[in-house]
Formats: sequence, C-alpha cells, structure tokens
Amino acid sequence: MPARVGRLSPGARGRLHDSGIARTTLDYPFGLPMARWLASRFPGDADVAWRRFHDEDRLDETLSVLATTAEGDAFSEGGMGWRHWLRVAKGGRRLTDLQLLLEVFERTGLPAEVRDWLFESIGLPIQWRPRGPGASRTLARLRPARVFFHEAGLDRSAPDLVDALSRPLPALERAPRALAESLIDSARVAMATRQRELHAFSYPNPHDVLVVRPGRGLTLAFIGIEPDFRLPLEAYYGFLALKNGVPVSYGGGWELFGTLDFAVNVFASFRQGESAYLATQLLRAYRRIFGMRTVVVDRYQLGHQSTEALRSGSFYFYHRLGFRPRNPEVLRVLETERAKIVADAAYRSPLRILEQLAGDEVFLSLAGGLTAPEQRLRATEVSALVARFVAREYGGDRVAAVRESAARVGRILGASRRGSWPPSERRAFERMSLVAALIEDLARWPVAAQRALVAVMRAKGGTSDMRYAHMLDGHRRLRRSLESLASA
Repeated sequence: MPARVGRLSPGARGRLHDSGIARTTLDYPFGLPMARWLASRFPGDADVAWRRFHDEDRLDETLSVLATTAEGDAFSEGGMGWRHWLRVAKGGRRLTDLQLLLEVFERTGLPAEVRDWLFESIGLPIQWRPRGPGASRTLARLRPARVFFHEAGLDRSAPDLVDALSRPLPALERAPRALAESLIDSARVAMATRQRELHAFSYPNPHDVLVVRPGRGLTLAFIGIEPDFRLPLEAYYGFLALKNGVPVSYGGGWELFGTLDFAVNVFASFRQGESAYLATQLLRAYRRIFGMRTVVVDRYQLGHQSTEALRSGSFYFYHRLGFRPRNPEVLRVLETERAKIVADAAYRSPLRILEQLAGDEVFLSLAGGLTAPEQRLRATEVSALVARFVAREYGGDRVAAVRESAARVGRILGASRRGSWPPSERRAFERMSLVAALIEDLARWPVAAQRALVAVMRAKGGTSDMRYAHMLDGHRRLRRSLESLASA
C-alpha cells in the first residue's frame, strides 16, 4: 500500500487526506498530550498545518502571555508578530514550529490542567504523515501469540449477558512495562489515524494497563490514567480491543459505587463482525476489574446527537444484549416498534423512531444491582454539592476551600501528617477533601470508617484505579452519606 500511494499523482494522493493510510497526510486539532507524543514519536512527520489555521489573533494573544515580559513588544501593535517571533525564538535550532510551541507550553509553569486547556483552546491543526505499519492504519497490528481462524464462520449470536457475567470470569493480568507501552502506542495510533482522542490514551498510566485474552483471537487492553489526571470521583479505564493483533474497537468504562457506565465504539471497518461477542467479553472483563452490579449505556451511545450511532442501529444492538430502557415514553415507542417487527420481519425502524428510542439511558441489572438505576448517585450530583459548599462556606474562594478543607478533614481523620505520603496521594487527598468536607457528621464516624475513608482517598492517587474502585465501593457509609446529601 505505501508503494501504491507513492505512485499516485499529487491530486489523487490528496483525495486520501485524512484516511490514515501510510504515506498520506491527515490533520486534526490534537490536544497537548497527543501533540507532544506525535512530535516526539514522529519528529519529522508532524508539524502545524498553518494553511488550515485561522485563529491568528488567539495565538498571538496566547504567545504574548506565555513569552517573557521582555519579549512583550514583539506581540504589540506594530511588533514583529507571532510568525516572525517563531522563527526568531528557535535561535538557529533545528526545530519544527510544533516542537517550538510545545517547548513554550511545557515551560509555562502553569498547572498541567490549565496548560493543556490553553493549548487545546487555540485549536492548532496538527498535520501528521503516517508512514509505516506501526504508524498508520495500513497493516496496523501487534503480533499475536497465535492467530485465530474462523473455521466455523463468525459468531453473531447475542448471548444472555446476565448469565455470561455470572459465570467464571476471564483471567486478568497486569501488562509488563514493555507490553503496556506497545499497547498504549497502538491505542494512540489507532485513534490519531482516525482523528480521535480518548482521555485514557492521552494521559495513560503504563503501570496500570490490564490485559484480558478471552479467546477467538481477542486481546482486550484496559488502560488506566495517570493519578493526577484521573476523574474526581469515578474509577475509569479506557480500552483498546484487538482481533488477531489488529485494533478493532475502543471505548471506556466509568464506575461509581457498583454502577458501570459503558461505551464501546467498533471501528467502521469491523462492524459486521462479532460485535456482540466483543461487547460481552468487554463487560465480562469490566466485571472482573470493577465487580459492578449495574451497567448503564448513555443515550449518546444509542444515537442521541450521534448520527453514526443512529445509523448503526445501536439501540437494538444493546437491546439484543439485554439492556432495557426505564423511561415510560421510550418504553411506549419500543412496544409499538416491536409489534411492527413481529408483524413484518422486513420492517426497520426509521431514523426519527430511533431518535426517540435513544431518548434516555438503557440498563442491565445483575445480582445485587440497583432496583431503580435511573435514580442512582451520579458524580455530577456530587460536584454540584461541592460547588454549593464552596460558594456558601468560602464565598467562591476555591484555593481557600481546598486548603482549609484538606486541613480540617485531615485533622478529623487523623491524617494531619501527610508529608511522608507519595505526592500523588497527597494531591488526591486534597482534591477529595472537598467531598469529605460535605459530610457534617464526619467527626462522629467510627474510627474504622474514618481510616477506611483515608485509605480510599489515598488510593485515588495510588498506582491502580481498580484498587481504588473496590475500596470506594466497599465504603457503604460514604455512599449513604453522599446519597443522603444528594437527595436533600
């Protein structure tokens, strides 16, 4: 394929732009972590696509803030401007414009979250020229230990998920460092060549990559997140699914107090394959990781504001697996559609009906699951409680709120001497202290419950989100307290 692309005329090759095929080009406004990875991994093949960049005033203003005060006149009216400044600031070094901009952003001294947001807000289109099999969609694969052949054809059956998740679960292994880095690279290439990004792949933790091999040529890689970039309350693993070493799907699972929010996207090239089997094995693996008792699929995955999901019939895919809506309006539409399908096997629900079916979440309840999952405690509800708390108690001063909450919660929980903890655990404790500070009777908790909460808060900054998830799920007093606050 690379040789064939090389023989094409410039015009014909241009029509392959954004295809991700070897020796073509693509561009996308990647965030800072992915832009940094592209520039370091493929230094001669990644740069800024200036011809596609139009927000010059925004870049000029941003660079004027990031440069030293002594350089400020370069960006004032009548100054040299950002284009000339980029040439001068290289100082004769052989750097691409992208490498120089990354250098400027890396050395801002701003908090990482602010720095990354600022870079993304500019919307720089990053042009990349994928070249070889490991850096393009062409023959992208990791060598499997053994190739699986579909001698009996494809398995397109839809198993009983409740039964599948109650049976013995697949083995789970923590990937050695070399394998973890290969899987992370594969995930990033698979996303970058399709002009996509995923938080877990942008901020991966190579010490927290879990691998499941459920059979039929599948390898499921679950990639945890660096402690400082984890979600505030939920545990989260993104995944890359490979079939005979070829990336075929990605997605993620967010878990909070026994409920997993699940999202899977099968790459378009592979959607006529064993998608139901893949989804089943992914959920069996998540069951091994988190031990969830309820599974939720968000309406976006079903087609709400997603034409791709609508046209793929996503609602019926999940319905075949056993997921059910609980919204009365959606149930009425579904009942009508099922009657039409029974009457006419050739009938297909039109897009406007699929939009109605995608009007709310669908659920799968396992043993011990929630009887009313639509009323579950959500992380966004806890964040709203924190926002009200900061406004009421600290007049909106968030720096003071974090500092004083960490000090007060630390005294109550007996964690005043945190200086010997690893830095990521200290920061996790400080961030979660705002949640703990919401609980008015925290000082009256039994000592065992207080110590368990300290362990949960430290685990949020530990090496594994899986360990944190199990510890959080096991702290029933914390869950009851937060549920009571949210319901009030």
